[in-house]
Amino acid sequence: DIMVFFTPQGIKSLFQNYPNFVQNEKIIACFGPATAKAVREAGLRLDIEAPTAESPSMTMALEQFIKKNNKV
Repeated sequence: DIMVFFTPQGIKSLFQNYPNFVQNEKIIACFGPATAKAVREAGLRLDIEAPTAESPSMTMALEQFIKKNNKV
């Protein structure tokens, strides 16, 4: 499973709705530095981050991650 967040509020909402959320093997992707900061501050592992020089869009970042990790 891949969970994609576009705002820090999305991370806050995750824990409001699922207070006992445990990431385990769930893949977390985010868009933007503020959202990445919120992911890390929540103690979650950030697996996919966009935009970057290599992945200027979320769709490109997801595609590259899936190809690299062969997760379909």
